[in-house]
Amino acid sequence: MARKIDELQQTLQRKEEDMRVMEDRYKRYVEKARTVIKTLDPQQQPLLGSPDIQSLKNQLTEKERKIQHLEHDYEKSKSRHDQEEKLIISAWYNMGMALHQRVAGERGGERTGAPGQAQSFLAQQRQSTSARRGRAGRSYPR
Repeated sequence: MARKIDELQQTLQRKEEDMRVMEDRYKRYVEKARTVIKTLDPQQQPLLGSPDIQSLKNQLTEKERKIQHLEHDYEKSKSRHDQEEKLIISAWYNMGMALHQRVAGERGGERTGAPGQAQSFLAQQRQSTSARRGRAGRSYPR
């Protein structure tokens, strides 16, 4: 179980690192897009026909497409990360509950002499009460 938990934690760490790298890349693209926008100053409107302006516009549209693609990938990986985290938590919870039930079953089996047989709380109380009465009756003869 510990090995499985370690593997899941390592996977989670790798996913988080991938998301950090993707965020850094996204920030760089946004910064590049801002610099391109700044270079396309409204004062240079008469130069719209120049090849430099056209290439910058093409670069800008390409960068915007890349940014949209990266945002989409980021959202997908974020939802996948959230889903994996929920799965890990539910698996951890289920494993803990199974272990708890097994331990409770073993303890209950020691008291009743019937291993593997689940008892309600009321049945356990009745048994312990009758056991105390039986012991008390033997230790104090009338």
